[in-house]
Amino acid sequence: MNYSYKTFFQKLYQNQKKQYAFDSKTREEALTWQREFRETLRKSLGLEQLEILASGLTEVPIVQEEVQEDGYLRKKIVLETLPDVFMPFYMLIPDGTDRKHPSRAMIAIPAHGANKNTVCGVGKTEEECAKIRSTPLECYGREFVRRGFVVFCPDPPGYGERVEPIAGEDRNFMPHYEKSSLDSSCKDLSETAEAMGLSLTALEIWDLKRLLNYACSCPEVEWKEEDARIGCCGFSGGGQYAMWLAALDDRVKTAIVSGYVHGYYDSILEYHLCPCNYAPGLWQLGDISDICSLIAPRPLFIENGLGDVENGPGGIEGPRKQVEKIRKAYEVWHAEVLLLHETPEGTHRWYGGGYKFAENFL
Repeated sequence: MNYSYKTFFQKLYQNQKKQYAFDSKTREEALTWQREFRETLRKSLGLEQLEILASGLTEVPIVQEEVQEDGYLRKKIVLETLPDVFMPFYMLIPDGTDRKHPSRAMIAIPAHGANKNTVCGVGKTEEECAKIRSTPLECYGREFVRRGFVVFCPDPPGYGERVEPIAGEDRNFMPHYEKSSLDSSCKDLSETAEAMGLSLTALEIWDLKRLLNYACSCPEVEWKEEDARIGCCGFSGGGQYAMWLAALDDRVKTAIVSGYVHGYYDSILEYHLCPCNYAPGLWQLGDISDICSLIAPRPLFIENGLGDVENGPGGIEGPRKQVEKIRKAYEVWHAEVLLLHETPEGTHRWYGGGYKFAENFL
């Protein structure tokens, strides 16, 4: 006799039709599908509600710090994204980059267990210094600026300086527990957002869209024709939100998603990853491959380590199945060359294959 809901949820997922599973055969059909899917996501995630709450809010950046590093300037800037909600981020500007000599830009989004400091190679606590020493490859914000990109690296909601206060339950049952800047508050934020008719996914996307607004206004950022040359990248949870930002905002011209494209059924339903992976009704609409198909035909780089446990019980075949579905969207535009999937030997980590991809396609 089965007392678990696991089999029930598995069968429910497999049997229910995904409303926006990609099946377009022409560009016209694909454009209509993208427009309708984006609008549905905007409403179902709660972005429409956030737009109302933020109406009339002026984006006035506050520069809190400027530090000259070796080869680039690091600015710490704070931006109000919702009433009484402030997002700190770093802007890294390569030496020689200015209004007359602008550069391409990259929004670099931290993973769980990281923050804007570690992604930019800035260790301000013992934990952050240890993180940078143990996983130097995850300093991808610093690497991009060293390669000549202007970099914008935020603390997303619940990360870094934005870790939420310890919940009352934790204070009572774990009185000696102290949070560090490498913790995240996804559980607290997702539960509260859901009860307010929102989602943590919407909060994350909203903040990134406000950051993108700011990035597009910076004179240091290069423009090509009518568009700013801005990409986004991230590893693991940061890869998730790089995917979401690029999917829902076509101002992002190139996306790099590391360690995340693995499928809701193939991985997340089995492993029950962080609550930030879940939003009400999302799995009735589509899969990760469908969200990524919203990026087509813009350049998209995906990497998954062959031994990454988050690939799911089927191993690398889970991500490969997702990428093959995404490839069908790129084929509609005859843009297969703009979708690249690399599967290096190794576990769950940032491998860095996206650097050359961004240099070639952004």
